[in-house]
Amino acid sequence: MPNMIIQSEGSRATIEEVSIHYEETGSGPLAFVHCHGLGGNGDRFVDEFDFWEEHFSRVITWDNRGLGKSSPATKYSVPHYASDLVKLLDKLKVAKVVIHGVSWGGVVAQQFALDYQERCAAVIIDSSSSEVNLSASENWYRQSSDAQEGKGDRNIKPEHMESFVAQARATAGLREHPFTPRLKEITCPVLVIGGGQDSVAGAGGSVVLGRNLPNARTEIVRDAGHGVYRQKPDVFRNLVIDFCSEHGIIG
Repeated sequence: MPNMIIQSEGSRATIEEVSIHYEETGSGPLAFVHCHGLGGNGDRFVDEFDFWEEHFSRVITWDNRGLGKSSPATKYSVPHYASDLVKLLDKLKVAKVVIHGVSWGGVVAQQFALDYQERCAAVIIDSSSSEVNLSASENWYRQSSDAQEGKGDRNIKPEHMESFVAQARATAGLREHPFTPRLKEITCPVLVIGGGQDSVAGAGGSVVLGRNLPNARTEIVRDAGHGVYRQKPDVFRNLVIDFCSEHGIIG
């Protein structure tokens, strides 16, 4: 592996050609790490820190390259986002993570677990999927085109456009290049949580994940929409704490 130049600037880490913004609380080699949704950033999860630091010695949220306060980049792909995270963890001396990915973040979490499974104590996939059907694929591609043309209601900032478009098209690409056939490679404990009223990813994506991951527990929260951690925080928190306790990750 080539040498990596990594410099820290408070809550910013410059990793090769990109500068990744992150927020954290606590310390230690095991961290609960949040991966945000498509086109978003980690800011909102900072509000969750007070709860999670009661159970984990360290909690981290971060902005994908080209989004939030992270810098733009010349290349965007799911492996690049996952690689940014592992390099950030290296910089922060985090050995193992419980990685929580919501929506698009669940796609990043799957890639991370496939590429860096030795770093995963557990994976929490919230309101996501390993594949999409034709209709969903066309919808995500259309959203990317609409954003570029200034249509739709997402109001993507110009400096975030390339990353948003890359993420929308990567999601669309899960139809032709699904993760599903590779899920059997992820053998660490995985908690899959979906919302029964989710009109974005649908509960079906969570069911597919649960059926194809070899060490998974699947929970469908019937009255929750997209992003169970925010829709039903008490239910989500109880499920995660119970799951991590069951697997001896936390006491």
